[in-house]
Amino acid sequence: MRLGKLSPHELERLVFPFQGAEREEVVFGPRLGRDCGVLRLSPLYLSCTCDPVTGTSFGAGSLAPHLVANDLIASGAEPVALVVSLLFPPEASVSLLEETMRELDEAAKAIGFAILGGHTEITDAVTRPVIHCTGIGIIAFEPLPDVTRVKPGDTIVMTKGAGIEGTAILALERAKELQGILTDEELKRAQTFLKRVSVLPEGRIALRCSPHCLHDATEGGILGAVFEVCSAQGLGFILEEGKVLLFPETEKIARYFGCDPLRLISSGTLLVFTPHPLPLLGALQDAGIPASVIGQVTENGRVLIRKDGTREEVTECPQDELWRLLEVSKP
Repeated sequence: MRLGKLSPHELERLVFPFQGAEREEVVFGPRLGRDCGVLRLSPLYLSCTCDPVTGTSFGAGSLAPHLVANDLIASGAEPVALVVSLLFPPEASVSLLEETMRELDEAAKAIGFAILGGHTEITDAVTRPVIHCTGIGIIAFEPLPDVTRVKPGDTIVMTKGAGIEGTAILALERAKELQGILTDEELKRAQTFLKRVSVLPEGRIALRCSPHCLHDATEGGILGAVFEVCSAQGLGFILEEGKVLLFPETEKIARYFGCDPLRLISSGTLLVFTPHPLPLLGALQDAGIPASVIGQVTENGRVLIRKDGTREEVTECPQDELWRLLEVSKP
């Protein structure tokens, strides 16, 4: 099997049929395009999600809490609590464990997460540290944003830029290779892109504008996220490459590695599916958050319009470019 998340077809065949016991408290369970489960524990709605960091070991403790916080805000929930599972290989040092815990603590405090507990283990089952976080949040907005509310005609809005997380990981993992491709200043700036991965500010703004659905673009990038959300409803989309926001550092790194930034892991980018984009765009602009209308949900057909005007049929959810590059770099 290929590296990275399972494809939508694999998830629907191998994962989603197995959902355990039926509980009346469950509002939303596992579904394509949905990253959180939601429970109603009257009068509260609780949102739950989990995510590992596997693409990099640089700053992983700082990154991990933000990934689950992003999922929570996309479900309409404010982050409340975090449970952390840490797996370290036998050669890991005590200082690495301490540094990871310090990063987790600082990120959790910045977000507002209380760390409730978890599991910490040294094991030869992994060759580098694996951080897995489970996040819990409280939902205060109704109606709940969800993939099931996406409709033809919805506008697709993106924030900040494509490939944010992938840019940071490649700049950190391939720093020596990128020297000379990027200036020293550009490389240092790209390496700090992990500080841009939170979508909490734009998520809170978007929730006040009653969106149909919020989705943070992680593995598979912008294109993968749009594909997941629309295919979950049996819908199509038109996506315009020329309207996708892109940082100059991302553009240079993507050009060098020959990868598509629309398919590059993009934590830090929020996608908003909404019938009323103008109030959202105005509110984001007032907050100083870049945003762009990049496409529209359609009845059928999944089309990417390239910058040169050519139309590309998107027939499957793309493998993330980061994993493709990691596979290519294996000895």
